[in-house]
Amino acid sequence: QGMKYLVTKGYPHLWAEDMELCEEGGCLPGADPSKVSDRARKRGVSQVGTMGAGNHYCEVQVVDEIFNPEAAEVMGLTRVGQVCIMIHSGSRGLGHQVCTDYLLELDKE
Repeated sequence: QGMKYLVTKGYPHLWAEDMELCEEGGCLPGADPSKVSDRARKRGVSQVGTMGAGNHYCEVQVVDEIFNPEAAEVMGLTRVGQVCIMIHSGSRGLGHQVCTDYLLELDKE
């Protein structure tokens, strides 16, 4: 169920409206949560809906020039002077742990 599950369980910082703005509605087809280790789940549960640290940021930007009008329109960038937000947060502890778990599996082979 992806993000829908988290919203129905009442995780802080998550709202149903956010699913509309997430890739694949917050649930990737074919994803198998049973493949995520308990350690990864424990590392990720407190980070859901948070920004993080390091190179993670939320930046307010202003459209200065539109180089590709068709691509810009798809992203909702329709005019010079428009204010927009860029966010980079990554998957933090959960993503790092999932990667570590599977790298260890590959090392076994």
